[in-house]
Amino acid sequence: MVIITLLHTIIEKAGAVALLMSEEVSVDTKMLGMAAKATLATMLLVLWQGASGISRFGYTFGDMDLSSSHGHSGELAFVVAIVIAVLVVKSKTDSSQLKGMAFGLAGMLFFQIGFGYMTPSMPWMGMFHVMMALGIMSHATILWYHLSKTSSQ
Repeated sequence: MVIITLLHTIIEKAGAVALLMSEEVSVDTKMLGMAAKATLATMLLVLWQGASGISRFGYTFGDMDLSSSHGHSGELAFVVAIVIAVLVVKSKTDSSQLKGMAFGLAGMLFFQIGFGYMTPSMPWMGMFHVMMALGIMSHATILWYHLSKTSSQ
């Protein structure tokens, strides 16, 4: 009897929550537009990562030491990716694809930073680091496309 009463209460509460959630929620396209621009910034940071990362092999701009900017730009890209995820969630979009891709970008950059920190002690980790950068660039490009398409509607 107690279990039946408990189940009935849970079902009633679920119905009340469904009624509360059925109200019309407007998507903030301005936030999605800002997220699209932030994704472009992330893509530029990843391109800079490639340019500064190859300096380990002797290619550089003049006599500049680019190794420290390589690490800092990667960390900055991670922070921007977190901001993208926050903007997508706060936009109140119902697209689980956009939310998943935004969090996926932040997750990929998190692992990329880890691979970068492991590279000095395990040089072969650089192979994963470079391949992950290509994946991040592809993922960010697709995310930018969907964010711009959604924000312009």
